[in-house]
Order: sequence, then structure tokens, then C-alpha cells
Amino acid sequence: MLLAGTDINHHVFRDLVTPRNPRSRFSFAMYLKEQGRMFDFGLLGRPASRHEWSDYLAWVSRQVDSQTCFNTPVTGIDPVLRNGRLHEVRVCTPQTCFTTRNVVLSSGSTPRIPHAFEALLGPTLFHTSQFLTRLQAFGEHLPKRWLVLGSGQSASESVLELVSRDPAIEVHSVHRSAGFKLTQLGQFPNRVFAPDHVDYFHSLSLAARQRFLDWSRSTNYAGIDPDESQKLFSLIYEDSIAGRKRLQTHAYSLISAIEHSAEGYRIELTDTFSQRTQVLEVDAVVLGTGYQQYLIPPLLSGLQPWLKADLDGGLLIDRDYRIAMQGECDANIWVNGLSERSHGISDSQSFSLMALRADRIANALERAVTPAAEPLLAQWK
Repeated sequence: MLLAGTDINHHVFRDLVTPRNPRSRFSFAMYLKEQGRMFDFGLLGRPASRHEWSDYLAWVSRQVDSQTCFNTPVTGIDPVLRNGRLHEVRVCTPQTCFTTRNVVLSSGSTPRIPHAFEALLGPTLFHTSQFLTRLQAFGEHLPKRWLVLGSGQSASESVLELVSRDPAIEVHSVHRSAGFKLTQLGQFPNRVFAPDHVDYFHSLSLAARQRFLDWSRSTNYAGIDPDESQKLFSLIYEDSIAGRKRLQTHAYSLISAIEHSAEGYRIELTDTFSQRTQVLEVDAVVLGTGYQQYLIPPLLSGLQPWLKADLDGGLLIDRDYRIAMQGECDANIWVNGLSERSHGISDSQSFSLMALRADRIANALERAVTPAAEPLLAQWK
């Protein structure tokens, strides 16, 4: 989320191009040079802010906008058959359709919405992916009583942003565990984001990959930075001195019931150990419940007869991020950022290996579209 005071979680060398080509004109260093901030950035002593990183991405996008259609949703990817064979695919947008034999799909993860909240989604109950948009829509009429569900970075940032907006706002922070916990920031565990770990992970069996993912989740999911943890705990502590409660945390708690009325939401919490219950009444709810990747991306549902699946029903994806196809098929589909199950946690929504992943896909795509050379015959003298 583009919140004031937030920064990126990775080194600036892990930009769009540097791991692939440090001499590229699209690097973050080139961006700083062009903006005249190279030396000042070096004096900062901290990561790039998200606002600056967003500006860097916009700077790159302006240089490639003649080949790119921004703000254009894809509405469908459908098979084009010739004599019963999947010859091409048709990619459609609201404005037009493209026919091609080669597609790179990077549709991203989808917000995870617990079933109990699906029917209640709206202006006052929403996922953190809509946090800033919803807050802007409230304008000066920001609700005063909030519940934020979740223990990850987006949930913690939502809490801090809400209490900073208005001193009268009160937030209930609900957790299944003891509360916010730190992301694993150690150098050795974070080697999982290195290229050699992708090779290692991809070579594992399906069951071993899942065990590895479970072990490595603390490096990227459901954790917050030390400075955020300090801010949150200090907020509670300083409020206890002042005799107020802007933030209340509810540990070991599950939402066991929720009712919506004109007055807001009546939410029942159940302690997972003692089974005691309590009822909270709030005006708005924020779901910091993370994101999910489907076994089969919804946009590929029309091609499912040609997609090979593993034992769990997920896509089979080779080391070059190409989906394994079956039957009579001439089309190729690569995925970018959708292969965590096959390539490891570095293939989540992270910049860590984005440049190398794009390079690998581009090279595979070039091989797919380049006609095979005629075999050379040895000339005997």
C-alpha cells in the first residue's frame, strides 16, 4: 500500500533489470541519476520509500508505453481450434481481441476473503487491497470504530494509518495467534530468494516442495518489520499512560459470528483456548487476510482440457515457467509470479527474482518463436 512513511522490503538492486543486466537503462540507479537524486539517496541510510519505488516503476513504464496497454483488463483467454487442434488462443479485452500462439500470464494473486465475510463486502467491510480507495471514499466522514483482522504487514499498516488519521478513532486488532510477529529477516533464511534456491526447489517432489514452503513462509508472509512492531507496542503503552485505548489487541481469537445492521457490525470473538466469547460493535471492518493463488488461474479455465495437472490439481510448470500442455496443441503459455508451488517463495508477489524470471521467460519465448535452423552437414574432403 502506498502509505506515507512506508518503504520497500527488498534491496534496490532487486529492481526490474539489475540482476539480469546491471548496465540496463531501466535500472533504479539510472532512475536516480536522471532525477538528480543519486548522492542524496546514498545519504538516506534506509530503503527506498514505496512512493519513490512507485515513481521509479512509472518512470520505466513511460519508456515502454508504446508497446503496452495499461489499465486494460483481460476478460478472457479462449481456445482457437484448427482441425480439432489447439492452434492459437484468443486474448480479449473490453476493446479488442488478440490472437497468438504465445502468452505470458502475470495476473497476480487474489485477495483471500474468508467465507463468513463474502456476502458482507462493501464500503465499510473490505480487504486491505482496497484500503486506500475506501478511505478516500469516506472523505471527512471516516468511521470511528474499526476492527482489523490479521497479523501481517498490511494489517499492521492499516492499524497505524487509521489511528494516525483521527485521534478519536478506536481500532480492535484481532489475531488467531498472540499478535503481530516479526518477519524472518536473517540473512541465512532469506537465501530462499536467491536463484540457486529456485533450482533446488524445482527439483524437489511435490510433497517436499510443500514442506519447504511451509518452512519458508516466515520470510515473506504474516509478519511485520521491527520498526512497525515498535510503533504498535509503543502506541498501546503510551496510550496506557494517557488513559486511553485507541488500539486494543485480541489474541488467540476467531470471529465466530458477525451481524450487520444500520448501526454497524456486531462481531462475536471466541478465544481458541478458553472458548470464552466477547462481543464487539464497530462501524467498519478491514480484512488483512492475505492473498491466494488458484491451482488453475481463472483466466485459463477455458484452456483446462489442454493443461497438464499435478496430483493436487495444480499446473505443471517447467523450470522456464512454461505450463506443460497435453493433447494436440501448438500454443505456449508461461506464467510470471504465479508459480510459487513449483518454483518457491521467491515466485510470490516479490521483486526478488523478477528480473531473472523475466529474462528466463523471454529467452524461452525467443526459442519458441525462432524457426529451427537447418542441420549442418559435415563436408568431408
